[in-house]
Amino acid sequence: MANVAINTDTNNANNLKPVPLFEGETFEEGELPIRLSNFEHLRITAEKDYPNNEPVITWDGCGIAAPGNLTAISAQAKAGKTAFCSMLMAGALSIDGCASLFGGIEIAANVDTKAVLNFDTEQAEADQQHNVKTVLKRLELANTPDHFLSYNIRQLSIVDYKQTTDAICSASATHFGGIYAIFIDGAADYIKDVNSTEQATEIREYFTHLAIRYQCPVILVIHQNPGSTKERGHLGSEIQRKCYGIISITKEDEISIAKTTFSRKAGDLQSIHFKYSIEKGYHVEVDAPASNQQKNKLKQIESCMNEVLGPLEACTYMELVRKIIAATACSEPTAKRYINVSSANNWIIKGQDDRYRLQSVSVSTGIKQYQT
Repeated sequence: MANVAINTDTNNANNLKPVPLFEGETFEEGELPIRLSNFEHLRITAEKDYPNNEPVITWDGCGIAAPGNLTAISAQAKAGKTAFCSMLMAGALSIDGCASLFGGIEIAANVDTKAVLNFDTEQAEADQQHNVKTVLKRLELANTPDHFLSYNIRQLSIVDYKQTTDAICSASATHFGGIYAIFIDGAADYIKDVNSTEQATEIREYFTHLAIRYQCPVILVIHQNPGSTKERGHLGSEIQRKCYGIISITKEDEISIAKTTFSRKAGDLQSIHFKYSIEKGYHVEVDAPASNQQKNKLKQIESCMNEVLGPLEACTYMELVRKIIAATACSEPTAKRYINVSSANNWIIKGQDDRYRLQSVSVSTGIKQYQT
């Protein structure tokens, strides 16, 4: 076999002609030319300029979504995926950074009013319209801004999803001078079988190329397997391997809990708890409910106070510390924490004589959250 070369024209590989590396070199018919310069566009060097991929969405200062990358939001049905996604959309739309976001979430202002795209494959038009109105409430807007483009494509055939998405993205980038973010609510609906390795790889590659082509984050909403926290099928596995970050949402009673299960740029971040507010008309962040372990510990502390302080008894701070130590065999710092927690929950009060007494009515049914 001859020593084969490639010319430097990389625009169309099909039209490349072999270039001899030395005089008299010949090529067999159909033999492909090879030269390193043809792959220079794939080579990463310190000298080249690349698009800025600083994160546009951060969580406690750590990146969770960046241009040219995929981010996934996963959950079981009705756990709060769309609500979290709507919150992110509001931040992406804001041109001055003034949007109602969950604490810890920061989104760079869309000062150039680039397009924010949302493709929904799951909801009815009226339900999606409700979500659009929710986004506007977070921005305190009465009308849909021009650069907010939310499309319901479930009425289309699945074979038309990619073509329609491509056409809208292309037109939006031209009209608005770029795309700020693309949200796909129902990524799995772009393929017929989420357990097909071939289909999952192809569609993940498609979404990745969208992010690269328009230099924006593509945020995918995907369901988890029933009874599991893993994203559905081979598509879920593909997304886990290739994404910039994964936000997992669970729900306990009426409270949704968002946490990062993977991020290239972040470690274990503090969870965000949120629930629907009738007053606001959208989901708002709330305090984390006390765990069963915390509740049991608080009950133990209250019981201890009822034991060491009789109904009519009063004692100084240090007397109370010694009583707690005698009753529980705990350390002095622990006894002092017992007093702090009891005071915060109004189980005991400090009188004008600087002595502590039991409250006349226990408030254990209204436990406040304090570290013990």
